[in-house]
Amino acid sequence: MKLTPSAIALLIAATAYPAHADVEACMVDTWIADMGDIADMMAVQMQGNATPVNGEVSMQIAADGSFTLLADDMIINVQVPDVPAMDVKVVGYSAGQMDASDNTFLAVVGDYSLVGSADVLGQTMEIPFSSDTGMGGGGIGWFECTSDTLRFEATTGGVASTNRMPRLWRRR
Repeated sequence: MKLTPSAIALLIAATAYPAHADVEACMVDTWIADMGDIADMMAVQMQGNATPVNGEVSMQIAADGSFTLLADDMIINVQVPDVPAMDVKVVGYSAGQMDASDNTFLAVVGDYSLVGSADVLGQTMEIPFSSDTGMGGGGIGWFECTSDTLRFEATTGGVASTNRMPRLWRRR
């Protein structure tokens, strides 16, 4: 049996996005990330200090578990030892499928286009991100959902895993 390119694409999509993924009703909505928490996560990752400056990170979660995370001109001022302070800007989106029930979640990202840049001493430098290491890259762990807040905590991996899904969200 010979597989056509279309059949291969469908097979890959079915593997990347589980057909039975679903989320709890409480999660279905548009959420806004806590920028202070994202700055704290970035400070740990970069081993320095970080402060939110501008922008927003939002996430739309549908009942079938599909989600889209959008970074809209997110700017965090980062200060690390022996390096001048820099503004790190992140724009773009990630999209995927989430399975979340009984306070555990698995988020798999199939489309990732977040792009980072930093202004250092008047020069703009690109910061490479991927879904394996960057914000919004999915994850596995536990979650907590109330009428107005959503919280994710990673349970596997190190700092990069912990920082892939922003932790604190409020309902839009």
